This record gives sequence, C-alpha cells and structure tokens, in this order.
Amino acid sequence: MDSFPKNAMIGLEVHMQIRTGKLFCRCGSEGKENGHSIIRHLKTTSGEAGIVDESARSEETKKRKIRYLITDNSCLLELDEQPPEIMNHEAMSVAMAMSKSFGSSILDRISVMRKIVIDGSNTGGFQRTSIISFGGEIRRKNAVSAISTICLEEDSCRKIEEKENTVTYSLERLGIPLIEISTKPDMKTPEEAMEIAREIGNRIMVMGMLRKGADSIRQDVNFSMGYGRVEIKGVSKLSEIRDILLKEAARQEALHDAVVNWKSIGGFGEINFTRHDSIIDSWNSKMVNKALEEGNGVYISPLLNGKGFLKNGKNTIGREIADALKLIGINGILHYDELPAYGLSAEDRDHIHGKICENEKDSFLILLVKPGMEKNAETIITQRLEKLFSLNFSETRAAIEDGTTRYMRPISGSGRMYPETDIPIIRTDTMMFKEDDLNIPDSLENTVKDLSASTGISLQDSESVIVKGLLPFFRKLSSLYDGKTISRILLQKIPEMEKKYGKTISDDSLLELVKTCGSRGYGRYSLEWAIEMISCGKYSVDEILGKDLMNPLEDGIIKDYVAGAPSEERKNLKLLLKNMQDKYDRPIDMGILSQILSKLQP
Repeated sequence: MDSFPKNAMIGLEVHMQIRTGKLFCRCGSEGKENGHSIIRHLKTTSGEAGIVDESARSEETKKRKIRYLITDNSCLLELDEQPPEIMNHEAMSVAMAMSKSFGSSILDRISVMRKIVIDGSNTGGFQRTSIISFGGEIRRKNAVSAISTICLEEDSCRKIEEKENTVTYSLERLGIPLIEISTKPDMKTPEEAMEIAREIGNRIMVMGMLRKGADSIRQDVNFSMGYGRVEIKGVSKLSEIRDILLKEAARQEALHDAVVNWKSIGGFGEINFTRHDSIIDSWNSKMVNKALEEGNGVYISPLLNGKGFLKNGKNTIGREIADALKLIGINGILHYDELPAYGLSAEDRDHIHGKICENEKDSFLILLVKPGMEKNAETIITQRLEKLFSLNFSETRAAIEDGTTRYMRPISGSGRMYPETDIPIIRTDTMMFKEDDLNIPDSLENTVKDLSASTGISLQDSESVIVKGLLPFFRKLSSLYDGKTISRILLQKIPEMEKKYGKTISDDSLLELVKTCGSRGYGRYSLEWAIEMISCGKYSVDEILGKDLMNPLEDGIIKDYVAGAPSEERKNLKLLLKNMQDKYDRPIDMGILSQILSKLQP
C-alpha cells in the first residue's frame, strides 16, 4: 500500500517476564525438563456471567491432545493439584513500581481472576490475572499513549511443537510473573507504536527485573482501520511492529477490495463438497495419489463467482480459508486460482472446472481428506467467507516471522473471566508498599546520565549495564569497589571468559571476590586474575579466598624478575607478563610492572 491508513487505531499489550520466582508458588524462574510428561484434554466452561467465550468455544472444537513436559521448577500447582499461595510480594512491588513510573492509579484492593484459556498453554484451562492499576500515560519523543490497565498475571507454557492433533508444551515458564501494560488504541502510526513499546521495555530494564531470555518481552498489537479490531499475538521484536502493521493494513485493504468486487457480481453461494476420486482418469499428481492411497477422498465444491478472488495479485482469500481449515486439522486446500501446480496441469484444471462449475466466472475448491471431514470443512469455509463478506475483520491473529499474520481464533471477550476463589482479595494498604520503598524506574535516558555521573563510567557503558539487565547487581558491586572496574568486569571480562572457557562465574562468587578486593585494597588486576582462574577451573572461590591468592605479587619480586629477564622478553610486555604468571601463579599489577620496566629501560 502507498501509505498507512489515516483512520488507523493502534493499541499495545506489552508483556514482560520478571525474575522474582513464580507468582503463586515458591518455585524458581528457571528450570529444565526432567524427562516426565502428562497428557490433558481441555474443555471450556462459562465465565462469571454464565457466557461461554467464543474464542474458548473455538479452541474446544479442535479437540487436541495436550502434552506437557514437566520441569524441575514446576510443582503440583502447575498440575492443578494444589491451591495457589498468595501472590509473590516482590512481583507485586515491581508491578506497583511500574504503575507509579507511568502515573497509573493503584487499586486499593486487588482481586485475582481466572481467564479461561484452553488452547493448551495453561494446564488447568485458565490463567490467573489481576488488575494492579488504571490510567496513566507513556511518553517517548513525539509519541504519547494513554494506559488502560497494568496487570500482574502468570505466564503461559512455552510451546515446543505441534504435530497433527497433539500440541507439546514445556512447563518451564508457566507461572512466571508477567506484567501486562495495555494502552488505549490512540496511536496512529507504526512508528508511534514502536516508540511506546520501546519506552515500556526501557522502564523494566531500568529496574533490572526483566527475566533473561528471547521471549522475556512480547507485544500484542491491536489494530483497526475501520473493519473491526484485530489482535496480533506474539510480536517478539520491536523491529517487527512496523512491518507487521504495514502488511496487516495491506491485507485488510486487499480483502476489502476483493469482497466488494465479489459481492458486486453475486457473492459466493453455497459450499457443498462431493466426492470425485475419478474426475481425472489418471492423476499425475503425487499429492493426490498419496492421499488416495492413505484412504482419503477427493472432495470438490464449486465456488460461485470465485474465479480470481482466492489468489490473484493482492487477493489472498484462499489463504484466509486455508488458515481457518488448519485449525481443524486440514492442512491444505487446492483451488482454481493456484493451478497448474501440485502435479495438476492447466488441462486438469479446465477439465475439473467444466465438470463442477456452471459459469465461466465460477471457481472450485478441492480437499484431500478422510470421509466426513468435508462436512466440517463446509461449515468452516462458509463461516469464514460470511465473516469476510460482512467486512468485519475482527479476530485474533498470530504474528509470523516474515511480518505477515495468520488466523488463530475469534477475538476474546469478557465472557471468559471469573473470580479465583482460592486467593483472598489483597488490600494494598496492608501490604506495606510504601512509595519510598518502591524501585520506581525513571526513563532510560535520565537513568543513563545519573548512573554515569554517580559512578564515573561512560554514558555508553551506563546504557549497556542497564540494557543487559545488570543495573541492580552493578549497583551492589560498585558500592564495594570502583565503578569503572566493575563496569569493565561485567561488560568485558566475564563475557570474554565465558567465550574462552565456556563457563560462567556465579553472582555470589563474584560478590565475594569484589568484597575481598575492596576490603583488602587489591587492584583490578587481582580481581580479573581471580575471575580467570575460576573460569578456567584452576582454582575454586574457596581456594582463592582461603589462601589469599588475590594478594598481588610483591614489587621486589617483580623488579628482580624483570631485571634478570632477557632484553627480548622485556620488549614484549605480553610475553613478560605470561612468563611471570606461569612462574609465580599470582596476580600482577600492570601499573607497577610498567613503572619498573620504564626505570630499567636504557
């Protein structure tokens, strides 16, 4: 499309995992699969108002088997076999700090609700969620967006794979606290949406509470251009927002044009599949022959006035039908517009058209399915076309890596909510959340400047510390030792050792090393030497601290060694240092070594 629609309305739902341990049990945020699994079949139920949500009903019709891989950070709560504990106190404080950061009004009482979710992403068929605050706004550069709600909820399972009618999930992230910030649909351009999403992400990074991992921040994008709200789920990268919105706008524009033109010549008529295994005397298509060998039938339905509307330039209604059919286990549909292909020639296409269709402008649909499935397909295709022909494109769609989207289910409504009776209402005035005690994040820009000014590290290093989620740990370490050295250790030395030796030093071990260096006045070379010795496996932390191995080599020993070293070795500082360390196995202060060398130079 030439430009983004002027009447566009864009809203965001930004989900951020926080590393405080799980929300309703005391299991940790990280875990690995332990080789065990369980199988479940999920069914929907009505919400608080007695209404069965349309999206939940749609998921139930798929009748899928759900397999859950058990992890060592899951417990009976994830299996819905024990009641939840009260919400994680630290997670609540993070959500409240984020609320204060954006001027959102925190509720006096917080109620936990159950949201019916039966796509398999939650073992019990529901997700626990609670509204923390209302209102407030987000500003960045020229973009401004009002906040609808800030919620705290438990994250869903991580999908591993989907084969035939079985979906496999891992329980690793189920129950991890998730802050959801929902904006109003007041953004007009993709660029504004990107800026607002970036500012939300920056605030949680400033807090240093974002869980590490590729999916720690996920965006759902709500979009409308006059044909109903489309919720695009699972946009994992900021850079994808613009491309997805542009392609979604182009999709809706193309659908609108196709539907208007199709309706003008009479519409699509009745979908009625009948079996025609022998409509072609000898199939040359491997796809068709394989389907017949597997016991499938060739089912064909005429599509009134449909020629040129399923796949022709911008017209992609064929994909809309195919995506809807995939949800009931039908992974392919052939139609007039995409032939010749799949081993079917132009002559085959025209032969089928002549046998099935009454008018030249008619099209046809071909299914290769088990007997009986064609009737389900008739219903799905009819419902999908009727929805499109109503010019109401509202639905939930999944974001794809190439910037396009695919149909998932009808858009969810309030009918899927009902109270969580296992958790009492939480009065925030009794939880001792004082504003002075909350770690309320400022903007990234202001925090970078303040951190640089207070610690002496560069603006670039300040931003790196924050963006990498190291700020809380950096502040703890820099209160014990020089900030510039700590910055170098965290941003350069430790990544270098991880790359070189494939091991990482724990935060607790590094903290002990920093404390010792600070209390004993050892220089940064002692600290860096100790980190390398632990990383390469030569010494343990206990050995280094117990034997005081970080105590640098005495000046006199350095002077005597340098004085006796060959002139070629003195000229090669790297070689000189290596030979001294190999001989004495102690840290060496490079400043002192350089001074001694300069005095001994002729």
